[in-house]
Amino acid sequence: MATLLYVDGLTVSFDGFLALTNLNLILERDEKIRLLIGPNGAGKTTLFDVLTGQVEPVAGRVIFEDRLNLLGLSRHRIAAHGVSRKFQTPSIFPRHTVFENMALASGEKGCLANTFAGTPAAERERIAAVLAQVGLLSHLGTPAGTLAHGQKQWLEIAMLLVQSPTLLLLDEPVAGMTRAEKERTVEILAGIVEDSACTVMLIEHDMEFVRQVARGGHRVTVLHEGHVLSEGSLDRVQTDERVIEAYLGRGRIAVTTPC
Repeated sequence: MATLLYVDGLTVSFDGFLALTNLNLILERDEKIRLLIGPNGAGKTTLFDVLTGQVEPVAGRVIFEDRLNLLGLSRHRIAAHGVSRKFQTPSIFPRHTVFENMALASGEKGCLANTFAGTPAAERERIAAVLAQVGLLSHLGTPAGTLAHGQKQWLEIAMLLVQSPTLLLLDEPVAGMTRAEKERTVEILAGIVEDSACTVMLIEHDMEFVRQVARGGHRVTVLHEGHVLSEGSLDRVQTDERVIEAYLGRGRIAVTTPC
């Protein structure tokens, strides 16, 4: 089975504090979604920081698509090779319209000088298709800053999707969302993995959202103190004695909720 991402012995130190400790993780090419869960300080965001070139580890390897070592590459080069990341807070251009945000993200020169109708047909179709995926096609002319919180999150996801990433990293994509927005996000993710070649790796603390996404049979990785504590189906990690002991010992969760 081909490997999309191979993380081997990854160790990150911040002034002597080990944020990641000999972390090993394999993401197969045919996986569509991998869920990362764990408490604050488990190393989830630090892992994303390494994958996107924002933090340099003291040891380990990160091999992408069986050939490319991501370590040492600039953020721009990593993104150019197909690794895109969404942070917890939406990063959009609030004074620009939804279409203008998409045009800026797509990198097409001259798009902002035109209306949507005046944009080249191929680019217009690509932007429209992605906005339809996230339910924002009817908001082409809407200033992004006036969108609801959930819509801003979806717009940023769309801005990454229009770049045709191979690996899409989502850091707490439903933070601050209403229940209805979270349910819609589950549907959006299902559509993304069905209609594109993109693999999604996401960090999330909302266990109800994790349960809904994991129903699609997607693997869950539990991080704890900088290393992988457990991995497998949600049912498997929830009944893993190591997970139960680690989390119940902190008084953070119930037996059936590992994060």
